Amino acid sequence: MLEERKTEMEDVFEVLATDHEEIRQVLAELEKGPTAATGACEDQLMLRKMMTEELIVEQAKHDEIERTDLWPAVRVHVPGGDQLADRAICQQLEIGELLAELDKLDASDPEFEELLAAFTRAGRAHFDFEEGQVWPRLRAVLTMKAATEMGRKILQGR
Repeated sequence: MLEERKTEMEDVFEVLATDHEEIRQVLAELEKGPTAATGACEDQLMLRKMMTEELIVEQAKHDEIERTDLWPAVRVHVPGGDQLADRAICQQLEIGELLAELDKLDASDPEFEELLAAFTRAGRAHFDFEEGQVWPRLRAVLTMKAATEMGRKILQGR
């Protein structure tokens, strides 16, 4: 019950920051390896593929939440919000393309690691852009009530 109340009080920034952190943790774990090139066994490669598949699902959910909740709010409330939202959506489309290609590959394929590295760079750059350039501007114009309402809506939508 207490945990339930806590999540209801999270604002949009806390909810999205939690998503970003969870994705960053998986990326860091994947970066540690082992990879096919560094001698990973079949079970380790299977685990890499499973972790990547989960990452693809989580990133897709996260992007959808942002497309339906965050970017419309940025467009409406933030001066210059259209440009910020357009830039972020372009980043998300690039990330989606990388993940679609990654999803087709086996973890033993050398291209798998190249695409995973490209996704890792693009994903981190996107998170840095959101957290450093978009969120401060949106936070400055949203009331606490509106930010909390957006966070609640996102959590309910899951």
